[in-house]
Order: sequence, then C-alpha cells, then structure tokens
Amino acid sequence: MKLNTKLRYTTTLVAAALSVAAIPAVNAASVSIVNAGFEDSFKSGWVDTDPSAISSDERSGSKAAKITGDGGKFEQDVTVKANTDYVLTAYIAGYGKIGASVDGTRYTRTGGGNDYEQVSVSFNSGSSTSITIFGNYYNEEGRFDDFALESKGTTETETETVAGDTCTGNSALVISSTSDDGTNDGHGPENTIDKDTADDSRWSSKGDGKTITYDLGAKASVKELAVKWYKGSERSSYFDIHTSTNNSNWTSVLSGGISSGGDSSYETIDVTDTEARYVRVTGNGNSEGSTWNSIVETKILGCTDGSTADTDTDDTSGSDSSDNVTVAPGDAEYPSDLMSNYNQWKITYPDGVEDKTLLKASNEYFYVNDEGNGIVFRAPVRSNNGTTPNSDYIRSELRERTTDGKSDIYWTTSGTHVAYSKQAITHLPLVKDHLVATQIHGNKDDGIDDSMVLRLEGEHLFLSFNGGKLRSNLTIKEDYKLGTIHEVIFEVVNDKHYVYYSEDGGLNAAYTAGNASKYLVKDGSSDYVMDLNYDKSYFKIGNYTQTNADEESSSTDDEDNYGEVVVYDFWVNHE
Repeated sequence: MKLNTKLRYTTTLVAAALSVAAIPAVNAASVSIVNAGFEDSFKSGWVDTDPSAISSDERSGSKAAKITGDGGKFEQDVTVKANTDYVLTAYIAGYGKIGASVDGTRYTRTGGGNDYEQVSVSFNSGSSTSITIFGNYYNEEGRFDDFALESKGTTETETETVAGDTCTGNSALVISSTSDDGTNDGHGPENTIDKDTADDSRWSSKGDGKTITYDLGAKASVKELAVKWYKGSERSSYFDIHTSTNNSNWTSVLSGGISSGGDSSYETIDVTDTEARYVRVTGNGNSEGSTWNSIVETKILGCTDGSTADTDTDDTSGSDSSDNVTVAPGDAEYPSDLMSNYNQWKITYPDGVEDKTLLKASNEYFYVNDEGNGIVFRAPVRSNNGTTPNSDYIRSELRERTTDGKSDIYWTTSGTHVAYSKQAITHLPLVKDHLVATQIHGNKDDGIDDSMVLRLEGEHLFLSFNGGKLRSNLTIKEDYKLGTIHEVIFEVVNDKHYVYYSEDGGLNAAYTAGNASKYLVKDGSSDYVMDLNYDKSYFKIGNYTQTNADEESSSTDDEDNYGEVVVYDFWVNHE
C-alpha cells in the first residue's frame, strides 16, 4: 500500500485474505436427538415431568409433546463437540420454551402461535461434550414437535498466520458504529453503514468542516476507504480524512481529497496506512458551489491481525481490545457481539440469577433484537421472580466491573467518571408502569443507593436522585414515547454530576469532540444537576423494572406484563 495521499478511483473492491498456512474447511453437522418428533411418546430419549402428555395434534408424524401447566417439562441429554456453536430448533403451537443447559448455564427462547411456529436458540458448548436440551411450560399450554440440533460450523484444520507476514492483506473492516456532530439534515450517519445504496439512505450535513466518524470497535490497520458519494456522477466532493486510536488525538491521512465527480458507485480512496480504531471524514463542500456534504455508503479497508491485538490504554470505552466488538451491528447474534468488552460487565436477571460470563450468553431476558443491532433487556413480571439484596424489584441489568473482569469496580466521585448509552425504552409493566434505564449506584451504607437514575413513569422521563432523598426529581420530558431512541451521558467530575440527553443521534460525537453543551440537562442556570461526594460507586446499564408480583397483583404472569429496554451502544470511562 502506498504511503501517500493520492486518490485512486475504481468501482471494484478486491478483498485479499491474510496469508495462511492452511485454509480451514467449515462444515455444519446435525446432532442426533433420540425420538426428536415424540413418535415413541416419552418412552425413549426424553425424561418428562408432569403436567406433560403426548398429543395427536402434531406438526409431522402422528404425535407431539404437550405441556399443560406450570412445572411441566421434558429433557434429553445429547452428545456434542466442545467449543462449538450450535442452534437448537423446535416447532411450538400455543406457547412454550425450549432451551439447552450447558455446564449449569441455561440458554432459552420462548415462542409459539396459533399454528406451529419454529423457535430457535443459539449457544456455544464451551468445554462440555454433553448438554441437556429441554422443553418447558411457559405461561399457557403448548405443543412441541420436530426438535433438531445443528452445529453452526466446525473447523477441521486450524488456521495459522505465516510468521513475519503482518497485515499484508486488505479487506472490508467491521464498522461497529458511526456518528456525526449532530447537525445533519435528518439524514443521519447510520445510513452510511446500513448497506442500503439508495440515495435516500445517506448522511447529509451542510457547512464547511462537517464530520462523520466511524468506530471500528478495535484497532486495525486502515489502508483505504471506499465511498459511494451522493450525486457522485454529477459533482465532486471535497474532503479530508483523519484517524485516531482514542477518538481524541487525530492523525491526518489524507488532505485535500476530491472525488471524481463522474462515478455513482464506490470510489476507492488510498490513505496513509495507520493503526487506528476511529476514522473521520471531514466534508468541505462540493463542486456545485454549495457546502453540502453527503455520503450514501462507506466501507473501510485494511486488516486486523496479531499486530493489532495489543491493549489500547487510551480507548475512551476503557476496555481491553482483546474483548472488543467483532460483529457489525446488523449481524450480531449474541449480546457480547455488541459489547466493547463483555468481561467488564455482569448481569442480574429477573429470576435473581447473576451471570458473570457474558461471552455468547443469550436467553429470554438478555438477547439480540431481530435487527441484529441492539441488546434487549427484558424483565417479565412473574410469580417466580427473584430479586437482589436491598431491592424488591426485578431487573435485567448490567453492572460494571474492572476491565479484566476479575472483580467488581467501585469508585469515588473524585476524578472523572462517564457512562454513555444509546437506548430505547420499549415496554412498561401493566400496573406500575415505572422503569429505570441507566443509573449510578452509590454507597448504600450512607443511604446513597440509586444516587442518580434515568427513570420513566408512564410518559414522564426524569432524573431521580435516590428516590428524592438527595435532591428533588428533575424532568427531562413529559411526553416520552415508548421506542424513542435516545442517547444519555452521566458524567461525574469531582463530585459534580452532569447529564446530557439527545434524541437526534449527535450526542456521542459531540461529547467526544468537546462540544456537547447544547445537550446538557440543566437545573435552572446550573450546568450540573447535583454536587455530592460519596464512594463505592458504579454504573449500571439496561433495565431495572420498578415493580414485582405483589405490585402487579392479578396481572402477574400476564405475557404482556414486562419492562423492556433496547441498548444499541454504550461505554464507560474513568480518569
């Protein structure tokens, strides 16, 4: 790759793989399940627990399993390969739950319908060579048929990078997220990585020096960009490109760039090779004489190999790059795919179970949405809910830990501590429609538990400070609509607590650029919302549903009675 700023225009992208000593062959394989369609009733393969039965209301063959009440289940031990990804599928009519128990961890998914519908759950076998698959009662009577278990691909030959062959290839890198300075015309930066090449799916911002920034999720060797410019065959776009390892200190890799003006497809831009996590394009108008900057789609080319696996101590997320995002939003399967460092967090589920191993964890409380770009935190109100010490309410919520994941983290309000979340509150409980999404937990021994939280009650979105004990509530908006995607930042700087809130998608970029003042939630003339010193603090991200079975009374166990938050991006930083 040339170390210069010359532009090369081409409509073809060539992805060259890293040189390897052996090419792996990947094959999917089915796992044998005894009596997978229940044609032999429960006599072979399955162990059942009442209330269960065999039904003639089958999907195929002549029989199916039926679970009619709470406690009903059936299960079977099967042999698997260690450290392999699997998908368990079954067909459910009515309603029910299927899952796999792997070395004490349960991976489950619920589903069903008026007719048989396929339900699937993914998991990794870890070190186990034997797992238990099962079907359970869930809320109402259900019928189960045609179980199947298939590996998602096993590697027959190990891949080895040739010694001394460092990042010689060139391919499209994963872009984990994108942002701008918040001044777009409604065509947001996310449009440039949605794989939609229609002109309506673009980023547009008017003015000299407008920026769009791409986060690769981890450091990589950046060599080229491939950009599909808006009106690419009608005008030339003027631009500069910079890269950064920490989203703060920037290196120029191309100055005075000009697109061809004659190409409506991707144009490849050769930039100075750099090790970077962030790539920023600065628009300087176009050849039509206007200051509009518009990009339809962007790809970033380079490679990630052993040369990029070091820890980036300047990363604003405070994470270890060895656990960084490796799956692009839209392609995620597990919540850990969308976490910059899954080791840095643990989660508490609404049944009271705490999970500290989040790699490929997925269940009915914590999973990836259908779009593959957000983590769903779901807390159904049930009669068998569990709670954590010092709380009567249920949650599906992350709690931060040290970056290596070896212990819980606690910090004082001295110094600087920041948490960012891009999220949407999507569902509230039926009776007590209250939910907390994003919080700072303080020293409970001093009476400072939920020291500052973002709380929704009905449509009233507000900040609460330990239930009003530390100071009065502060309204953010009175008419929050469920599903509205918003960004929030909690910042503590030497005891002073600041909060930023945005629904236009520009907060993260503005904050990292140091110009987020327009997003500050103010209390009168003060920029900060609370000035208080305390210790034993930590951030929590996700869904802390403010109710329980007693509060919900007869609505408990209603399948529509749950709290839910979808988180699209988040990070924490401590200085």
